[in-house]
Amino acid sequence: MQKFGKEERLCSATDIQTLFDEGKQIFRHPVKLIWMPVFSSEKQEIKVLISVSKRNFKHATDRNRIKRVLREIYRMHKSLLYNDLKDKSLHIAIIFVGKKLPDFKTLEPIIIGLFQRLISEHEETSG
Repeated sequence: MQKFGKEERLCSATDIQTLFDEGKQIFRHPVKLIWMPVFSSEKQEIKVLISVSKRNFKHATDRNRIKRVLREIYRMHKSLLYNDLKDKSLHIAIIFVGKKLPDFKTLEPIIIGLFQRLISEHEETSG
């Protein structure tokens, strides 16, 4: 059973600021993915931040629903990242920038495509 626990969440304010300042962006409407390789850890570690803009969704229930859907899609498909990026550590921010409430079926292929682009771009930059 795959989980998305506390150890997989990006919580450090300095790490988040570094990710937004120095990270590389991949965009496919309505999701932006910002990623950055991390070289400090000994084991494979992928930490994820999920965000939805308050400007586009005024109601907290709408933002929470979108974050719940994004977390579930990540949880189901994180094995793509762990299998293809062996012994590599990353920080990832998944940001929903759309203006309409999405559903699971439309977001899932977008996130999978972003993960595949992330893997190919990471291989180009590191190898």
